[in-house]
Amino acid sequence: MTPCRCGSFQTRPVPFNTFISSIADLDRCTAAPDLTEVLIEPMLLARQGRVGEKAAQELAIAARARGLRPVLVWDALMPQQAMEAVGERLRTWDFAAFAAVRVNDLGAAAWMQEHHPTLPLHLIAETGNHNLSALQGWCELLGHTLERLILSIELPEAQLVQYCQALPVPCEVLGAGPILLFYSPRSLLADPLHAEDEDATHIAATIAFEDHPDRPFPTVETPHGTLMFLDKDQFIGDRLESLWKAGLAMVRIDLRPFSPAPDAAPNIDRICQQLLSAPATLRQQWHRPTRAPFFNANRTTALIPRMKTRRLDPWRNQAIAEVIAGEGGSYVVFRVLRPFHLTPDTQILLPTGDRLPFPANCNLRTLQGVPTSQGEADQLLLTDWIKKAVTGSLLLAGSEE
Repeated sequence: MTPCRCGSFQTRPVPFNTFISSIADLDRCTAAPDLTEVLIEPMLLARQGRVGEKAAQELAIAARARGLRPVLVWDALMPQQAMEAVGERLRTWDFAAFAAVRVNDLGAAAWMQEHHPTLPLHLIAETGNHNLSALQGWCELLGHTLERLILSIELPEAQLVQYCQALPVPCEVLGAGPILLFYSPRSLLADPLHAEDEDATHIAATIAFEDHPDRPFPTVETPHGTLMFLDKDQFIGDRLESLWKAGLAMVRIDLRPFSPAPDAAPNIDRICQQLLSAPATLRQQWHRPTRAPFFNANRTTALIPRMKTRRLDPWRNQAIAEVIAGEGGSYVVFRVLRPFHLTPDTQILLPTGDRLPFPANCNLRTLQGVPTSQGEADQLLLTDWIKKAVTGSLLLAGSEE
C-alpha cells in the first residue's frame, strides 16, 4: 500500500525514475514504491554509461519482465564521423525492448526519427534552455515523437510550475542527485578512454580551485568526456507538492556518480520509500550536503558576463534575429527578435565584430520545413549551416549601418 501523503498526494501516485546498470539495481527498483521507469546507459551512447551494448539490451528486457519501463539514454555529444559510425552499430540493435530514447543532441533525435520513427523521444533540455518559447519550439520541431521534456534545475519554482502547465508535453526534473556544473567531450584528466572499449573505466577525482581550496568539486572522466559536479546535491523531495499540482510527470533520482560499480542505484528502494513517507528526514540523512530547494541565483557563473564580448551590445536593439543554436555542417537556429523580411544585403554580425553576408542559398525555413523569407517576433527559424555563425551572432537588416 502506498504510504499516506499530505494534501493532494493521498490519491495520486508519485512516479520516480532512476539510472540502472545491473540486475541488482533492477531488483531494488522493482521493490521501490512508485518507481515506474529505469534509465539504461550503454557506454557507446551515454556520457556516464557503464554497460556494454548487449548488457544494455538485456537490462531493458529484464526491466520489462519486472513491469518497469526501460528508457535508453543517448546523451553523448558526437562529431559527425562518430555519429555515422555509431549509427552503423545501432542498425544491429533490437530497439523493441525500449519504451523510449532520451537524447541530448538533435542529431541523435534525427537519427531516431529516421530509423525508429515510432519510438518516443525524451529531450534533455537541462542546459541553456530557460526560455519558454524556445522549449515550445523544440516541442514543435520534434512533433508527435516527443514524449517528455527534461527541464533545467536552474528554473525557480514558480517558473517550473508555469512551464509544466504551459508546455504541450509532460515534464521531468531532477528531484535528488548531483548537480552538473561542467561537461566537456574532451578528456581533461588522463589519456582519452574509448567508448567502443567495454572494459574502459571511469576515472574519478576531486578538483579544488586555488582561491577556494576547501571546496573540492567531484569530477568524473568517461570515454565521452569530463564532467564536474557541485559539492552539494540537488534535493527537492520535500518540496514537490506545487509541481505535482502543476502536472509534473516524473521526478528523477540520480545515484550514479558516487555509486560503487557495477551498480548505479544503491538503496533506491529505501530512498523512494522515504521520499513518500518522510522526505524531510531523508534530506537530513542524504549522503552528501544539499543545496537550497529551488534555484534562485547561480553564483558559480557570476564572472561569466564579464568574460563575454561587449562588441554586439550597440546592435542588440536593432538586430532582427539572434543565433541560439547550431550543428556544424547541418543547421543554424535563429530566434526572431522583431518582424523582418530578408533582403539581398541582410548581414550576420559575429561576436568578433566581423560581418558576413546572409547567404542567398541558405534555405531559411520554419520549424515545419516551410521555406520563408520573413520572420515574426519570437519565432524560431532554421537555415542550412552557415560557417562562423556561432551562438550569439546577430542578424541585421540590410539598412542597418
